[in-house]
Amino acid sequence: MSAILDFWALLNSLVIMFALGLAAERHGPEESEIGTLLRTLLGYNLLVPALILMAIKTMDWFSAHAIEAMTLCVAAAGGTSAGAFVSKVKGSPVLAGKLIVLLLGSSLLAIAVFSRLDWIQLGSFSLGHLAAYLLAITLLPLFAGRITRRYAPAFSAQWQPKVERAGSLLVVLLVLALAMRYGREILTGPPEPMLAALALVLMFALPPLLEPNPVRRRTIALVTLIRNLTLLLSILAVLPQAPQLLPTVLAFGLFMYIATGVLVWGWRKSN
Repeated sequence: MSAILDFWALLNSLVIMFALGLAAERHGPEESEIGTLLRTLLGYNLLVPALILMAIKTMDWFSAHAIEAMTLCVAAAGGTSAGAFVSKVKGSPVLAGKLIVLLLGSSLLAIAVFSRLDWIQLGSFSLGHLAAYLLAITLLPLFAGRITRRYAPAFSAQWQPKVERAGSLLVVLLVLALAMRYGREILTGPPEPMLAALALVLMFALPPLLEPNPVRRRTIALVTLIRNLTLLLSILAVLPQAPQLLPTVLAFGLFMYIATGVLVWGWRKSN
């Protein structure tokens, strides 16, 4: 099952990032301003979650394994699945593409920093090899889409919605596969993973909703909430303490997509 999910996540990333590359900018240049990028990278995706996580650790609300799993989720920003929903809520695909790539780089740096601080235990895990793999499945399809959009605009306009729908379908099927494989185990297991997952969803989803501009708000909220499950599962695959961390990570994955579905449904209904 793990091998199937890994392949699924790979295909998902390739399709969604290619669709983002094909998408034309539909809004003004204000959405890609440096302030927006920095606020999203440093504020919503790193500093705010890290400060909340430090407070949770100080209050001793969760076990050490739950805290370590939460730390991995904080570090694993840049989930490509966000790109499958941005256009559906009238967000900015171009801004989403930029943020996903930048967040992927910052997440790898965050994992290295958290490892140095002993917040997570990576052991002999090779972060460099993982970085090359993740950047390849993110940057290459994004640039391929942009090149196609530049030199074949008619083809891009015709096929971008179809590729985007294919990416959305892959995300939905991935969520269903996770729910069927792990949903009952999570819901009938100890409450701590579910509580930790709920705390993660709230710390990622609520701050970006304060953005005043609706296009930026919806784009940033989705990109911030949806974390990089490919990165998380790749790290867990080689960690000896993975069985203790996996319940929290899987619970967060399910809760994350449920919260995403609620947000997308609400925004589409309001339009």
